Amino acid sequence: MNQEPTIRDRWLGATCYLSVFVLVPMLMRNRSEFVADHCRQGFTLLFAEVVLGLLVWVLERAFGLVPVLGVLVSIVLNIAYFLLFIAISVMGFVKALSGEKFVVAGLEDIAARVPINARDDQEQF
Repeated sequence: MNQEPTIRDRWLGATCYLSVFVLVPMLMRNRSEFVADHCRQGFTLLFAEVVLGLLVWVLERAFGLVPVLGVLVSIVLNIAYFLLFIAISVMGFVKALSGEKFVVAGLEDIAARVPINARDDQEQF
């Protein structure tokens, strides 16, 4: 049953890559399998952003004690963090709008364990 995703599903899938806006399609009553796949990837990406953000914060605090090196390390870490997640989010956004599946390399195993399933109003009672 590989049918083409609707325009609505494509936009909802793309929304999954806009950080906390992944909650919008996750909380919706109607959700196709296409949107559920992108919700899993988007939620996993948000989780990775938070974890890596905390790691960057800790490293900034540790290197911040060194006068010049601390500032340089902080700038490099923040730029790398920002560019990494912007690039992945843009790729996911474009793939979802194109109607394609997107898998974040290195996070696919975690994403597969996120319990987000497709739901349809007709299946309920």
